[in-house]
Amino acid sequence: MQSSSMTMLKLGRQTQLVQLRSMATIKEKVGEVMEKAGKAFTDTGKVGKKFNPDHPDGTAGKEAQKQGKEADKQGGALKKDGAIGKQFTKEGAIGGTAQKAGEKVEGVGKKMEGEEKAKK
Repeated sequence: MQSSSMTMLKLGRQTQLVQLRSMATIKEKVGEVMEKAGKAFTDTGKVGKKFNPDHPDGTAGKEAQKQGKEADKQGGALKKDGAIGKQFTKEGAIGGTAQKAGEKVEGVGKKMEGEEKAKK
């Protein structure tokens, strides 16, 4: 009877180890996904680069810059340092919020992924 109990206990521990390894793998994968999702919204990421006029793929950013240059000529709220225009820069309320959010999510993802890799 004792050997049966010992075998069950040993199998229980092995099951727990497998579950812990699976949880670690899941956490690492979630970290990878979060890192990629966060990076996408930074000024060089898949989404953010579209709004960056200095990036080759920055079509929205280039169009906004073109419109901004017109606004700069005319002056007013839409020029790049105007009340509205400045909100869309990386440092502005809208552009800055997206940049900071993307960087934060990317950082959390790197941390989760790194913690799990360090445990291996």
